[in-house]
Amino acid sequence: MIGWEREPFELINEGLFRVTSPGPLHAPIDSFSIRRNEKLDLILETRAPADAQSSAPEIPSGTVRLNTDAVELTNIAGIRAVLSGIQPYSVNKSHHYEKNQHVLTEESRVHRIDAVIDGGKTPAYTIDWLDNVPHFHWPDTIRTDVSTITTRRIAENNDGITLTSSEGREGFGRHAAKLAVAGTNAFLCALDREEAAGRLRPGCIIYLGSPDDEFRKRVRNALSFALGAFLVDLGSVAYTDEWEVQSFRLNSAYSIGRRVFDLPVLHPAPLHMNWQHGIDRLFLNRIVNSIIGKYDELDFGNLAWAYWHALCATPHIAGVHFGAAIEALQRRYITANPTKVQTKIIADRAIWTKFNDEIDGVIAQSKLPEESKSALRQNVGSLNKVHQKAKMDALLRDIGIVLGPEEALAWKRRNDAAHGNEMEAGGELSLIQDNRLLKVVFHRMLLRITNASDLYFDYATPGFPMRRLADPASSGI
Repeated sequence: MIGWEREPFELINEGLFRVTSPGPLHAPIDSFSIRRNEKLDLILETRAPADAQSSAPEIPSGTVRLNTDAVELTNIAGIRAVLSGIQPYSVNKSHHYEKNQHVLTEESRVHRIDAVIDGGKTPAYTIDWLDNVPHFHWPDTIRTDVSTITTRRIAENNDGITLTSSEGREGFGRHAAKLAVAGTNAFLCALDREEAAGRLRPGCIIYLGSPDDEFRKRVRNALSFALGAFLVDLGSVAYTDEWEVQSFRLNSAYSIGRRVFDLPVLHPAPLHMNWQHGIDRLFLNRIVNSIIGKYDELDFGNLAWAYWHALCATPHIAGVHFGAAIEALQRRYITANPTKVQTKIIADRAIWTKFNDEIDGVIAQSKLPEESKSALRQNVGSLNKVHQKAKMDALLRDIGIVLGPEEALAWKRRNDAAHGNEMEAGGELSLIQDNRLLKVVFHRMLLRITNASDLYFDYATPGFPMRRLADPASSGI
């Protein structure tokens, strides 16, 4: 039985598995092991005779392809594990002096591992394994009791004696938060580093029951935004009610080149009214459930993707990324509320068609070259589009948010880098401040649209004051 405190690597490494389908690897394979490297990638190391061969076709350098290569493992009980997205990157030959034989060692990156041990039972618990779970003043406790009992029987069959000793340790601390999301109960836990060697800030989400992958992904995305930290997905394990592993999925982590580990933990809205880094269950549950409730309407998965890549972008281009995230949020809000924000200057289709025909007639009667006439006709459609600034102003009025002068200027300058505009000497501080202001604008808009909070942290002002969503951020310069 594998406890809840670690990923189940030993089930494969010590589970009497053998390679039944080597995929692109050199075979026959004598032994193998799986581990995570410092980048949290899954690494498969295989050992084979020196004359082992690979049947994989040679792929030219620079080929763009979807890697569907897979390796299959089977153990003596018939349990099957599939390693997919196999990418070999290292092959070495060495001499094993003790056995007097040459060995070929191959290392490959593995995208994902899937295994089903007992598919006949309904999972009672599901654990998502995470890294980059931030430090907070958590609302709920974790108590750990570890005990070892040693029994020694002397002359057991001849009126002997029995000696018994026990030793143990206890651990207690506030490292968890209980969640209730769309009728599903879960526990977000921050673990000690010693419980997960090689990981920076290990943690997990324990679900009661077996919610599907998509639901759990949504919860991770919502929690990441609420906590101000990108929760790195390492995989999941399904357990029976007796905590026996039923199935598992492990995957190489995506952490934007490990840059998410370097981001400061700056959650958009207060999670506790007394401590900036405290968590009140009511506050956390409100944000998570509010985002989940609007997830499809706002396409929050893609919004979150744009947001975290903006945070990890270099300062000179980050404004472009934040601007794209804000425009995506704006577009999705307008799509969901088409009557609230005007997107066409002439909304009546019949009137616009008549106007368009009149313009086309003027173009046709002009003495311009046909190439110029064609170019003008292609541009006529854009005449009826409401300007981006006007749409933004209308949306902000509708949701009850006013941009301050610094925020408005940052919004105006968001695409400077995309247009190749050079930054003036000494403008570095203004550039960094613009990025902070754009981040706060995104926070305010999303929190208001989802009704996730009534307050926000103004990260553009020193001291990070707490403000009402309707109140603009102030410049820190």
